[in-house]
Amino acid sequence: MHDPLFVRATAITNGETVIVIAVDSLGINNDILGPGRDFTAEVRGRIQQQTGVPPTHVMIASSHTHSSPETGDVRPFPDQDWLATFLDRIVQAAREAVDSQRPVTATIGRGAVLPGTLAINRNGHVYPGDPPQDPEVTVVRFRGDEWSSVFYHFTTHPVYVQVQPFVSADFPGVTSAMLELNEPHCQAALFLPGAAGNQAPPPDPLTHDGARFDEENNPNFEVIRNLFAHTARMGMYLAQTALDVPGETELSGPVTAARRTVQVDSRDLPDRGPFEVELIDRRRALADAIGRNAPKAEIVGLTQLVQDIEETLVAIDRGTAPIDAEVQVLRIGGLALAGLPGEPFVELGFQLKEMSGDDRTVLPVGYANDYLGYLTYPEAWDTPVYEVSLGPWTRIGRFGGQQLTDTAKALVDELWTTPNE
Repeated sequence: MHDPLFVRATAITNGETVIVIAVDSLGINNDILGPGRDFTAEVRGRIQQQTGVPPTHVMIASSHTHSSPETGDVRPFPDQDWLATFLDRIVQAAREAVDSQRPVTATIGRGAVLPGTLAINRNGHVYPGDPPQDPEVTVVRFRGDEWSSVFYHFTTHPVYVQVQPFVSADFPGVTSAMLELNEPHCQAALFLPGAAGNQAPPPDPLTHDGARFDEENNPNFEVIRNLFAHTARMGMYLAQTALDVPGETELSGPVTAARRTVQVDSRDLPDRGPFEVELIDRRRALADAIGRNAPKAEIVGLTQLVQDIEETLVAIDRGTAPIDAEVQVLRIGGLALAGLPGEPFVELGFQLKEMSGDDRTVLPVGYANDYLGYLTYPEAWDTPVYEVSLGPWTRIGRFGGQQLTDTAKALVDELWTTPNE
């Protein structure tokens, strides 16, 4: 373990109570506990039992760090004891957040990192002009008597140190730790990820040519050390940017929530047969390499080829039935957190941000309450991008991402037109 993974939570009350939970996690697919169980539903049920806060008012947002256990259900998760502890910690954080509440003043402000430093559009090659990217940093502060909590919202993949031997929260772990040390009396600094489906950090010029593993597939610890150093630099830069964001506007007004489950179409899937044949061939080649004591690098490469086909079959075996997807919006005074259950493209995030005005700020929150893979805008399916390739990371079809975004828009408007406004 390079650095610890945390769950952080903040509870906000003004009449009603909402709980925002930020987890250092790749993403949590609700099927990981096995047939007939729902991870988020079980977490919310236990939180309601212990705090009285209803399920509609609890949001669980994952940071999407790639150096964490594979809870996105690309493959079956093998350690149910770990998952039970994981669930317990999330409930515990929510309960402690409710128990530690006190009067606060809430403020919101916006800043930005230098474009191209922490986030670029990784699919820039498919755009005729400048590809969309989102360098904005939004900071929400809750400050009371010698007590505070912070939300910081930013849009990029936490993948500085992915595919290496160590557990890490990536740059959000660095940023949260720095904010907790430097914001006065800060109890928790929660990272809220934006619409980062096609947003990623640019490569570090000092390390991008260095392989994380050598020709025998042993870790290259010098490169990995330098990657963690770059992660720390970038995390501290984001933290300093957030610290410099002033609390420009006081948040006031009702605290409430809304959610809606909608059915979205699955992606189209090919016949299973040809992939079964290919899997047999690849497994045979792997067994042959092991039998003749081939070099480790060759065995690892063949293992990866087997895993690629296995993951394709996972996608096919999920079938093409419509998928139930939850959209949730929390209203905290003049702030709307619009939770989407996967990796929305930045184009969808901008649609939600454009709903902001004098009376509200709307922020998309990805990886919220479920992990259903990439949520694309429709035209992305006509371009050669990784995110629509055949695999378990893209379950939802061409129009599902837009459908979920439109649902979030409708929920935002509903929360701003209800009688308690």
